[in-house]
Amino acid sequence: MEGVWVVVSRSKGNASFLKCGKEARMEKYMDADKRMTAAEAIGRFVNDGESFVFANCLYCMPLALTHELIRQGKKNLMAFQQGGIEEIDQLILSKVIDRLVLAYNFRAGGPRIVSPLDRAIKEGQVAVEEMTNHTLLSMMKAGAMGYPFLPVLPGIKVTDVVRRNGFMGNQRFARLPDPFTGKDTLVVKGFNPDFALIHVQRADRAGNGQLWGAMINSKWAALAAKKVILSCEEIVDTEVIMSSPHLTIVPSHKVCAVVECPWGAHPSEVLGHYDYDFPFRVLFVGSAANPDAAKFWLDEWIHKVKDRQEYIRHYVKRFGRDTLEAFRAKPFKSVPADYGSTFSRDWDDQGYSRSMGMTMQEFVAMLDAKGALIDGN
Repeated sequence: MEGVWVVVSRSKGNASFLKCGKEARMEKYMDADKRMTAAEAIGRFVNDGESFVFANCLYCMPLALTHELIRQGKKNLMAFQQGGIEEIDQLILSKVIDRLVLAYNFRAGGPRIVSPLDRAIKEGQVAVEEMTNHTLLSMMKAGAMGYPFLPVLPGIKVTDVVRRNGFMGNQRFARLPDPFTGKDTLVVKGFNPDFALIHVQRADRAGNGQLWGAMINSKWAALAAKKVILSCEEIVDTEVIMSSPHLTIVPSHKVCAVVECPWGAHPSEVLGHYDYDFPFRVLFVGSAANPDAAKFWLDEWIHKVKDRQEYIRHYVKRFGRDTLEAFRAKPFKSVPADYGSTFSRDWDDQGYSRSMGMTMQEFVAMLDAKGALIDGN
């Protein structure tokens, strides 16, 4: 056992031994209770002028959190979004963002309809940097892995995505010789946004978030961002998270706030909970084409409702409970995975290690006798 070191705390000459078994496993994951409201999360962890990334696009959008940015009047934010629909236009109408890096933003009606993004670009309200889905995702992936850059597919070398720079200038792409072949290789710069907005099906109170369905950029957005504001349809016990680890894409150590928010992605889809609400989406798109109508929509659905719960109550009042319930998902269960093994862990609930053949107290006493303990105080 030479060279093994254990950190412990001593009090009045007694060592505080490390806990083992189920209790230790639970403490590892439940080290903090990060539950709070959307208003508290945005108010505490978002500052004017910061950069952020939307996790996911089109599906499972963090729209309740987006509306809270608007409600609190955040300003001069820089947004990364692979594929926007209503959230980008809503942020632009509210003058929350002034810089935008994106691959795609939905617009309807052809050239007859001028979208909020169209108007903002023409009026100089927002600076836009165009990327492809792959290069924008690679930017987050590089940032998540701590790489300064990543190579991307060569086909876009001849496109305006590479040839024309926006507000980021030369801080997007570079060309390097392939160290193996010497060929000219296009690379994209890694980026670490100040925060990510993410909505998932479920999470525990510490912030371990689980998402199933279309992942798109969610994993890399969570890992690239300096901090994550996480909303979820429901908060569950950590044992639920630990029993299905393959679904966990947001690790708790990245999360600063957990917001339980049913219907938090409406009108986008959340598998297992609700479908796209296309009529409601059309209502916004039609309103957004006219500045006065857009202002009325923002007042009705964001400023005059204090949170997502009141938003849903207003929806029911306007359109009826049956209209809302019609979008509820019909069950389509997957088969559970079996994570069983001979032993679920080395240390049992009595603190005995099967591999070492001793208890934790005996292990620490042995290390102490060898002078291999570090006092944690």
